[in-house]
Amino acid sequence: MTHAVDILITSYYQPEYLDECLESVARQTWQDFRVHVVDDSPGNPVQAVIDKWRGLGLPIDFTQNEKNIGAVRSLQKIYAQTQAEYVVWLNHDDVIKPQFLERLVLNGMMQHPECGFGYSLYDRFQNGQILPDMGVYRPDLPTGPHQLVNSLCITNWIITSFAVIRRSTFDEVGGLLRHIARNELVGEPAYGYVDLYIFARLAARSAGYVLNESQGVYRIHGSSSTAQTVGLSRRAEETVRTYDFIFDEHTFFTKPQRYLSKANCTGRLLSDMGVIQAVLTMLQSSELGRELRPIAKELLQCTYEALSTLIFDLADRGRPLVTPQAHLEELRGLIQKL
Repeated sequence: MTHAVDILITSYYQPEYLDECLESVARQTWQDFRVHVVDDSPGNPVQAVIDKWRGLGLPIDFTQNEKNIGAVRSLQKIYAQTQAEYVVWLNHDDVIKPQFLERLVLNGMMQHPECGFGYSLYDRFQNGQILPDMGVYRPDLPTGPHQLVNSLCITNWIITSFAVIRRSTFDEVGGLLRHIARNELVGEPAYGYVDLYIFARLAARSAGYVLNESQGVYRIHGSSSTAQTVGLSRRAEETVRTYDFIFDEHTFFTKPQRYLSKANCTGRLLSDMGVIQAVLTMLQSSELGRELRPIAKELLQCTYEALSTLIFDLADRGRPLVTPQAHLEELRGLIQKL
């Protein structure tokens, strides 16, 4: 029997979180899916949870890794065994709300074949309470298809748990194997962010479907990958490395997009110069300026498109614009003069 969506869940210990995750899947209002769980922890600690939900009628395929191979390689292992056109990589410690698949896939991506991926907003669960915001920089966009690659050259706000990937588009841009090859090239643990790299490549070749409402809850805890990266003081370094991947791919990303990602690193991650000032400094550089001036208007336009909708999504801060409106107006005026 065919199904529209493969939900791929990678787990590592914490059977109580996996139980909540599977419960959220079972409560979906649109049930055209199959679940595939791969556990990467020794001793098979989640088998009882799998048996419980199988007994309750949830369609689950389960794989127990013989040894720890990591989340990305675990995901590739089960991705290669599935065929549905729509794919969700749901982390075992996150939950999706009941209308996640109905709103994002059935009423969203299925109606927009130009979209190679889609995502919803999400709430955060931290310190025992749900926070009604994402706590990240993100573009403030209405529900529907959007071109997102320029914004992804500045920041990543998309969590895989609350995103859906169109398999055919994903395979066209190299899928997970492309990221795994990068890992092998540079070596772990410093290998960049898989989610940023995946969505940037997808966005370079297709529109993304934005569901401008929260349809999930992202759990933040001490053993999460984000917390571990921050704890090892690697977060900024890994972000820089990932944007270096984008800059290196001359035939995949446009020249303005590549240099926007470089300006982002120079102006936001490696200094307090600011992205706009970094772009203007590049254009005026005695070394690089001559090469960039033919694409000056396109580079400034990319910068404006990326920054003009970018907000800081924190509820108690009122979700303010990241770049002052006056700076955006100056940038737009400069573009109009070119």
